[in-house]
Amino acid sequence: MVAVPPVLGRAQVIARCRSALADGGGLVLHGPAGIGKSLLLDVLVAGAGADLVLRTSPAAADRDLPHVALYDLFAKVLPVVELPAHLRAALDTALLRSAPEHPVDPLALRLAVVDLLRELAERHSVLLVLDDAQWLDPASAEVLAFAARRVVDNRVWVLVAERADGSPTTADLAPSPVTEVELTGIDADAVAELLRTRLVRPLSSATVDRVVAASAGNPFYALLLGRALARHGGSVGADEPLPVPGKLRELVVDRLAPLPAQAWDVLRLVTVAVRPGLDLLPLGDPGLDAAVAAGLVVADEDGALRFSHALVAEVVAAEAAAAQWTAAHARMAALVTDPIERARHRALATPRPDAPIAAELVEAARLATTRGALATAADLLRLAAHRTPAPSIRAERLLGAARAAAEAGLTASAADLCRAVVRIAVGPTRAWARLLLFDLAGRDIVAFAGLLDEVAADAGDDPGLRCALLLRRAELAAHTGRTTEALAYLDQADVLAPRADDPTLVIRSLIMRIPFAAASGPDTETDLCRRLTRHTAGLPLSEPVVYARVYLAIICLRRGDTPEAVDMLERLRHETEAAGRIRDLIMVLYSLTSAYERAGRCADARRTAVRGARLRVDVDQNPGIGLTLRAVAELNTGSLDEATTLLAQAEKADEQARDGEWAAYASGLRARVAVLRGEHRAAARLFGSCLATLREVGYTDPAMFLVDADLAESLAWAGQSDQADAVLRDARSRVAAQGRPVVTLGLDRATAVLAATAGDPRGAADTLRAHLPPTHPYPLELARAWFTLGTLERRARRKAAAREAMTESLRRYTTASCTPWIDRIETELSKLDTQDAPLTPLETQIVDHLHQGASNRQIATALHLSVKAVEANLTRIYRKLGIRNRAELTPTPPA
Repeated sequence: MVAVPPVLGRAQVIARCRSALADGGGLVLHGPAGIGKSLLLDVLVAGAGADLVLRTSPAAADRDLPHVALYDLFAKVLPVVELPAHLRAALDTALLRSAPEHPVDPLALRLAVVDLLRELAERHSVLLVLDDAQWLDPASAEVLAFAARRVVDNRVWVLVAERADGSPTTADLAPSPVTEVELTGIDADAVAELLRTRLVRPLSSATVDRVVAASAGNPFYALLLGRALARHGGSVGADEPLPVPGKLRELVVDRLAPLPAQAWDVLRLVTVAVRPGLDLLPLGDPGLDAAVAAGLVVADEDGALRFSHALVAEVVAAEAAAAQWTAAHARMAALVTDPIERARHRALATPRPDAPIAAELVEAARLATTRGALATAADLLRLAAHRTPAPSIRAERLLGAARAAAEAGLTASAADLCRAVVRIAVGPTRAWARLLLFDLAGRDIVAFAGLLDEVAADAGDDPGLRCALLLRRAELAAHTGRTTEALAYLDQADVLAPRADDPTLVIRSLIMRIPFAAASGPDTETDLCRRLTRHTAGLPLSEPVVYARVYLAIICLRRGDTPEAVDMLERLRHETEAAGRIRDLIMVLYSLTSAYERAGRCADARRTAVRGARLRVDVDQNPGIGLTLRAVAELNTGSLDEATTLLAQAEKADEQARDGEWAAYASGLRARVAVLRGEHRAAARLFGSCLATLREVGYTDPAMFLVDADLAESLAWAGQSDQADAVLRDARSRVAAQGRPVVTLGLDRATAVLAATAGDPRGAADTLRAHLPPTHPYPLELARAWFTLGTLERRARRKAAAREAMTESLRRYTTASCTPWIDRIETELSKLDTQDAPLTPLETQIVDHLHQGASNRQIATALHLSVKAVEANLTRIYRKLGIRNRAELTPTPPA
């Protein structure tokens, strides 16, 4: 069977359609061209489970060919069906299987199709699929409608898809009860995901937004536009029309052609206006009336004007001559009152350098920034640069546009603006543009390291620029695991920072020391926090200020002050959102995801992770981070299979980007999947890789990723007790040195497992139970400890205590809405309910041999059994003991 591509944004529709098919009868899908009817049919057919699928997909040219749809449906099955001679003759003639001796008897043909379907339904469940039913030839349609009314009680289902802008006209082709489902556009997120997954060349986030708007949710339109854009280079300017391909252009141009010139003037005004409304173009305007009458412009109840379809705006823009375009902007500049809109329209009406207009645009950009519209500010500064006569000032304004675009998360646009600055500027302006290009590289900064040497050549004696350069060199060194070198660069930067007229340089240096401060002890970390708090007090939001506040919250989180950390990050999220600082918001969302997870708020963690992942994909050039965040969402309230797929993709992307830190996170998350699946050896290997990679980049904080306890426990379950003991001793020493007692519960849990695998599950369970507090700063850690206690009690053969501990763990994970762990514990509880029978004498003998390390064949020889008999007994033993394999077997405790 051919794989059906995933259908985005249709989960509810698919569920409704499947429910309707389960009830029997027929289903009619209808909607405009390109809305996805055929793909949805494929999905429904694949999931219907019908024994026999008969399908026709006529084209417009088939409509004049009688009975062609009947041929598509029945030609292949007719030879295996027994029909009365006169009915078969009618069907053979209609399907051109025999030379016609007489005209086809309409009634005989109809009855032949009914009998054919009934006979097929006696042997199979039958699904008729009528795609593009609007092109069915009338002769076939009449026969199928006749048959539909007479196979209601048979195992015949009918799926119809019809291109229709209103109500469908083909509902009579399906047997009763008929469910009609209208397909409308998919949501913006689904369109954006479609473009990301189906296009070879990715589009910028700003371009994706325009395609989403222009397609109005029609996936076919979106793909056509996206492919045209890819051929065009992947993006267009904010004031350029999208390249609308011929198929879509024809849909609009035919409706535009008859309009009078006055209507074209109105259409251009509506296209260029930010908020077109009746206050600008009152009803009664002849051009507006003509556009409304043609169904191209709609006036909403609140007085807003909009196009009936967003494609109209793109085609109108493409059809406009330059003089018509500037005239539309000039007229709009005279109509609007908002200073930002007026400045933009004045600039676009004056396509030449003009110093006063450029200055007006700069002021408008400042105003847009105060309103939290950084993307608008970036566009205004770009326009200001293009209207600026002086080359040096033009370069500075382009750099300002690049910085605003970067803060707004428009990475590709910001990089393009930086490259434009590099081409026309010299000295410090060019150096700052190259530093921003380095920052825009995301996690793949190694590939852009050469920029720093170019910056050094332009830095001169500017202390601020030289300090900023040293900070980037420190970042590069830390990123590649050269901690000593990174700290040396930071020391040099600290000497220059006080001489620079930029208070954020000191903040940047302090931020970069935080990952290494914990290793020096809690006093050093506390002093660093005080200095950060003092230096950021009263400063407006900027990237260093946001990062400083994030790190202060993260330190609270690692010290166990979870509510305070969540509160700090939630307030910061609201502030960065209001300021439009998308790039900073991504960092806040990632940290807030971690805080929610440790606070046991898994649903909140999922929502935040998903949002952060979407923004990451748009902004960051390394897709691995977005994929990892989506996997985090799945591990909180989703699917282990989906998490596994996402993490495999993330690992590959992180390797390409040489991003050790995020590669470590991906390995740790894959290990958590292995834990949930009971794959202890795989979990130990992946946790070990995670911990080693974090050490390579200088991260030793045991509260950073909570990997130590999970690694030790996995090693213990896998029978690697010496390695588990070494991990625990190392972790406890770091906990004491760095002041991280919040992770001690996890280490106690792993210590208990180590004791149990050494032969004392009862003692281990009793010790762990004594260490369990009533509450914990990380609720999921406590839930996990209860799960481990249940596992130990089960191994100690204390079934009631095991069920009690597992039930308590389930209650805590349920409170947190942590779906994967809920599923795991419910499985374990079901096993407890089947472990009633004691071991038989033979099974006890087999267990004794297993304890001595005997193989299955050695046990079979010693007990005079076949190997198959030993294997069958082992299956029963494992089920009774609640274990998966011999590695989990522990000696039977004394009575």
